[in-house]
Amino acid sequence: MRHRKAGRRLNRSSGHRQALYRNLMTELFRHERIKTTEAKARAVRSQAERVLTKARKARAERLVELAQQRDEVKLSAWFNAKRAQQLIDLADQGEEEALEKMAQGMALHARRQVLATLTDKEIAHKLVEEIAPRFEDRPGGYTRMFKLGMRRGDAAKMALLELVE
Repeated sequence: MRHRKAGRRLNRSSGHRQALYRNLMTELFRHERIKTTEAKARAVRSQAERVLTKARKARAERLVELAQQRDEVKLSAWFNAKRAQQLIDLADQGEEEALEKMAQGMALHARRQVLATLTDKEIAHKLVEEIAPRFEDRPGGYTRMFKLGMRRGDAAKMALLELVE
């Protein structure tokens, strides 16, 4: 019995499953929609949303803008409260260079986390520079899933997973 066991196994070993998720996420961000089985779409959906949230944090100019607006709520949600307060204090003191340097370091860390998850550098760059800014003011729910019916041959339930516009 799998009581209190989170996540889907999809009848694969852990390494195979992790590679499958990374490949599905990379293709989702490359084509902005993928057609796959419903089980795989459900499994990869939450991970893709987490990666997209990390990509939103990977833009230093956005971090500087939020610090100058004193948006402690959003910064604290993205980072811990201490880091958020440090950014806001630097913005208040007018130390632009120190603020920019700290924001670039935090953005670089987020970008490296995205790169560690996806399998293609160009797609990671596309995610951070093109896709993530489209979801700047959206509080989650970046993907949508359509059920497509059964696949011919093995009657597997198919689904279309796409990024919301």
